[in-house]
Amino acid sequence: MINDMKSSFAKGLVSNGPAEEYKEKLMLYGQFIGDWTADTIEYPEDGTQRHSKWDIRFEWVLEGRAIQDLWITPIRKENAVGWNEPGNRYSTTMRVYDPKINAWHIVWINPPSGTVVKQISRQVGNEIIQLGEIDSSGHQSRWVYRDITPNSFRWCNEKTTDNGNSWRLLQEMRAKRK
Repeated sequence: MINDMKSSFAKGLVSNGPAEEYKEKLMLYGQFIGDWTADTIEYPEDGTQRHSKWDIRFEWVLEGRAIQDLWITPIRKENAVGWNEPGNRYSTTMRVYDPKINAWHIVWINPPSGTVVKQISRQVGNEIIQLGEIDSSGHQSRWVYRDITPNSFRWCNEKTTDNGNSWRLLQEMRAKRK
């Protein structure tokens, strides 16, 4: 019965493609539908670098009105990774286009760290910029998709401490379609 419930839920969640009404706008993230791998470098303030590999999956959901993705590191083999293992991210993003503001609402959730990030996203030139809220320390984050092709993209996690006059690179992923 549990497998039947999971199957029923998955069938209700996953969609075959974008909703027709806003199909063109939905393709901003729809272009990423499928499976990806990424090599990532994190740049802590101490000047060191941390490298990791990621498994990334994008899928149409909610009758094609939204896109949900999974961002997973370390890449899972047979066994799950412990909840509190350092660097563990088994996270999901919900991306919903809002025609009232001609932008996307983005919510990223990573249960292992308890992190929830809310952003507004728009296309700016050839980039997709997801701008976060200003946090309690006065910093703002943005996640930017750059160098987008049908089979690759570069994703950058950046923060500003001077109201967007300059941005510091915290993390960079280079993804390739599987």
